[in-house]
Amino acid sequence: MPTQEGTRITTALEATWAAFQKHHPDLPDVVMITGTGTQGRNKKRPSWGHHTADRWLDAAAGGRRAELFISGEAIAVGGQMVVETALHEAAHALAAARGIRDTSCAGRWHNRKFAALAEELGLEPPKRAEKVIGFSEALITAATVSRYASVIRKLDAAALARIEAPDEDKDQEQDEDGKKEGPRGGKGRAGKRLAVACECDPPRRMQVTPKLLEGGAILCGECREPFEAEESSDDAEPDEAAA
Repeated sequence: MPTQEGTRITTALEATWAAFQKHHPDLPDVVMITGTGTQGRNKKRPSWGHHTADRWLDAAAGGRRAELFISGEAIAVGGQMVVETALHEAAHALAAARGIRDTSCAGRWHNRKFAALAEELGLEPPKRAEKVIGFSEALITAATVSRYASVIRKLDAAALARIEAPDEDKDQEQDEDGKKEGPRGGKGRAGKRLAVACECDPPRRMQVTPKLLEGGAILCGECREPFEAEESSDDAEPDEAAA
């Protein structure tokens, strides 16, 4: 019997974008695709996602649509990473729709206009620009996790087939200053992620940053109980390199 893993994942990704559009009606439609983030030259540091304006010709709509790519590696990390990545790309989509120049240096440098758009969508941009990437490393907030809790749950359920997430300890490279560089291409976004679990039986688990936990309770969409840090300190895993 043929499987439909690609259909399941793509459907969940498209539903995620539709959920964003309910809260942000001026987000344009996109063509959602997925695959490995290690294509071409990017062998060691996979791309979590990208947005490319006007890439697809939409004959039925009489125009063009942007491409929104979410990597299989991001899907392997979990639904929360997918939502965070998709919101980052949504900020670029809003910039394109509003005629705002939010990046420079071939898209590497993310300026303050990007930071403002990311914040509008529910991400928290860094306080100061990072070298090379600017304000790129915007993190999902506790409020945004709660807003999209059902979306995150559906993404986790859809990702039965997945591309293996990178071994970040092995894949981190050093930049010209000797500082480690994480898979998205910038310096670390959160230092560590902590394993948390809810009261479901069996419990649902995910990894979050300590800062996210400090921002308020993250409720499970099933049992409606907060995710709590698991007891073993061994569950704390490094995310990307600390800034």
